[in-house]
Amino acid sequence: MLDKLSVSAAFDRYVSQFDPDTPGILSKQRHSRIVSGLCETLARQLGWSQEEQELAWVLGLLHDIGRFEQARRFHTFIDYKSMDHARYGVWYLFEQGHIRDFLPDPEPERDRILELAILWHNAYAVPAGVIGKARDFALLLRDADKIDLFRVYAGYLDHPEQVWQVSLEDLGSQAISPGVMEEALAGKLVHTEKKKTALDFFTGCLCQLFDITCAPSLVLVRQQGYFRKLLDFQPGNPESARQLDQVKERLEKVSGISS
Repeated sequence: MLDKLSVSAAFDRYVSQFDPDTPGILSKQRHSRIVSGLCETLARQLGWSQEEQELAWVLGLLHDIGRFEQARRFHTFIDYKSMDHARYGVWYLFEQGHIRDFLPDPEPERDRILELAILWHNAYAVPAGVIGKARDFALLLRDADKIDLFRVYAGYLDHPEQVWQVSLEDLGSQAISPGVMEEALAGKLVHTEKKKTALDFFTGCLCQLFDITCAPSLVLVRQQGYFRKLLDFQPGNPESARQLDQVKERLEKVSGISS
């Protein structure tokens, strides 16, 4: 059986290397722990074995380990403006061997599952070549990550100036770019390069729901209520409001959540 206390302590030791006053460090520590719990919960609800549930818990805890170095070095969590935090995490854990700080006993199959799931958790999609258990864990992690992302974005609405450098009124006055609308209305994730405005990023967050893959995840989204708070946001720009209503209508059909 996995020694969760030992893994948890190793994670806290890693985070303690970083200045807690650096913006994002404490929030990413919290996010990692929440996603860890969500991964374990989803694995249990899907009927996975005890061993798989424990591995899911570890995966959630370690999936964003690259974010801490990203925050320290670049003071941003925007990958295209800094570094691919998932690839850095894989480099740190598996190429540099620090996975042994958390899981001392080598288990090649387990390590490979963790490596692939962490590598692809922030990608637009998991490559078709990732199959079997590695794919199952990658998709589980992506769901759990998105569930907590909705909590994070709901918090952004309370303090948008700290994240998007605009007021809530300014956010609602912006336009939704044509490329973002095209993908949103097609029921797809929005490619980052198509996002031009803060409202594009907000719309892209909503569209993360289209990539949820397992039924228990949608149940958790509905139960938590954060996504409903996001749907309640209404832009002051009439055209943007009309467009966002179209996106919300598409999302409501998928989630059963109405604004």
